[in-house]
Amino acid sequence: MGGRQQAVRVAVYATLGGWLGLSVVGQKLFRAPGRRSWWDKLYLLIPDWRFFAPDPGIHDFHLLYRDELEDGSLTPWKEITSVEERRWSHAFWHPHRRVEKCIFDISKELTKFIEECHRDPDRPVESVQVSVPYLTLLAHVTEQSHAPATTCTQFLVSISAGYDEHDEPRAIFLSALHPVEQLASSTV
Repeated sequence: MGGRQQAVRVAVYATLGGWLGLSVVGQKLFRAPGRRSWWDKLYLLIPDWRFFAPDPGIHDFHLLYRDELEDGSLTPWKEITSVEERRWSHAFWHPHRRVEKCIFDISKELTKFIEECHRDPDRPVESVQVSVPYLTLLAHVTEQSHAPATTCTQFLVSISAGYDEHDEPRAIFLSALHPVEQLASSTV
């Protein structure tokens, strides 16, 4: 290998190694959360890869629904997605995870929207029913199979501590009852 190639290789290694070193230092692991620094101005060149920090996800969201039948009775709650027991193969292939992630993200957005409604006196709490997260969850629930005599459906968002079995799951949002159009092929 020639001297020129060696110099180019050393320059590339030094550049990439320096960039890696700055990326590690730039993670701001020991910095106060609300404080800004000159590192923040370099975000295009030095990535901030704290995927789960400062608030890691420690809860699972669950989406359940029930139907109101023609006689006015309510069916038992059914969970649409449940957190699947993890296996080694899920590190490479886990298509069900997309549904879990969507439910998680939309539920989190719904709770943020509700908190904003409580903080802002000009935003009525009823406006949650026309919010994107609410309508997305409602659309997903209405696409599920329903009993033939169903007139309305209702969904519930609950939260659990995931694998920590000491905390009981708790309901965090209960929707209103919404009419459901029945198709001829609907079954339980």
